[in-house]
Amino acid sequence: MKAISQRQSLVSNLLRAYTALLRAWLGVALTYRAQAMFWLLSAVFPLVMLVVWLAVENEVGPVNGWTAADFISYYVAAAVVYRLTVSWAVWQWDEDIRMGGLSVKLLKPIDPAHSLISEHISWLIFDLVTIVPLVVLLAWLLPVMSYPIGPAMWLAAVVAIIGGSVLNMLMAFSFGMIAFWSTQSGNVFGLVSGVGQFLAGYIAPLALFPEAFRNVALLLPFRSTVGLPVEIMQGRLAWPEIWFGLAVTATWIVIFFTIYRLLWRLGLRRYEAVGA
Repeated sequence: MKAISQRQSLVSNLLRAYTALLRAWLGVALTYRAQAMFWLLSAVFPLVMLVVWLAVENEVGPVNGWTAADFISYYVAAAVVYRLTVSWAVWQWDEDIRMGGLSVKLLKPIDPAHSLISEHISWLIFDLVTIVPLVVLLAWLLPVMSYPIGPAMWLAAVVAIIGGSVLNMLMAFSFGMIAFWSTQSGNVFGLVSGVGQFLAGYIAPLALFPEAFRNVALLLPFRSTVGLPVEIMQGRLAWPEIWFGLAVTATWIVIFFTIYRLLWRLGLRRYEAVGA
């Protein structure tokens, strides 16, 4: 009974902490609205690629069966999904570890990760509030946008977006731990993310790449952050393919969580040893 009571107390304290942290980070988002909108506009790169593919389609006709309407639906969804799954936590870890800010956070009775998780959730809420009206407006202005799926697949798409968001955050956390040993954690993450954008379907739909490339992408974590949710929304995947994609996402979440926690423990020992 005592152990159960202690667990309940821990959960209650954590919920109170998250409530306070979410309120604080939402306040930050609202305070820096201009900066937030700039970050929002940074997600329009897929729309630049959309213009390119529309020009190609207009010149030569459907590309591998993809029409102009397919490209519009894909890239608008990709821009939205990217904003809902992206995480910049690696930069905060890098700064805190290199500049010594982690020392202050370690004095608080809560794991520093919870502050970054609550920040991630807060920006996700902000993006939902700002992006959804824009998408509704686009759907009204561009009736060619089509996502012909039922409620069950919409639920699968939402689960895929949540999974992609969690996976991206844990990837950022894992690369952020490199800062315990090197000043290049952000650069390494940027390099991997750049390559990952091709494998994610962010630059172009994976369906347009060679089969060998697609087969590799299906097993890597990047597709889970953009391509998988968008493909579900477009109705391009059957249920076995959806379950496989979600299983790949879950597997990589476990892998990166394990990597993050292992590097955190090892890095923390080194951090305390050097007296940072």
